[in-house]
Amino acid sequence: MIQIQATFIGYSGKACSLFSALDPDTDILVIGAEAEYRTQRRDGCIVITNNRDIPRDSFFSEDDIKEAISSYYTLKAGVAVDNKSSRLVFSERAVRANPEQSIEKDGIDENGIKFRISESISCGQMAALATCLYAVRANTVERTVQLMEEFSVLSAGGIVTI
Repeated sequence: MIQIQATFIGYSGKACSLFSALDPDTDILVIGAEAEYRTQRRDGCIVITNNRDIPRDSFFSEDDIKEAISSYYTLKAGVAVDNKSSRLVFSERAVRANPEQSIEKDGIDENGIKFRISESISCGQMAALATCLYAVRANTVERTVQLMEEFSVLSAGGIVTI
């Protein structure tokens, strides 16, 4: 289980920290709780932030927003390993962080789907988008590592079941 703390400032509403958990075995991301803004890392958490002044594992910039929105929709539409559960779950303590009401699809161009974001998107909603981006990227890295391990078995003359 990967614990995530997304700490955000500069958007609508109060600055906040959003706590989530990603289970790589099931591919489920649970957005657990929106809390008061904190600059200190909670023990065991990966820290994602848009604040350059605090220690972090991942920095989220304005350039990441489009990919974060795509990640949100990927998780929202996705199905977990059990082929039943949703890959994205918002707990009761994090419902306000769901960004769905602040995102509008605005057509398609040569670069893919275009989105418009409400000027009133909250820090919690942006933190949720950043968390979704982190979860999708983490899943991609884990699958790439697994694939490389399988290729190393093949290059050593082993057999891999697909």
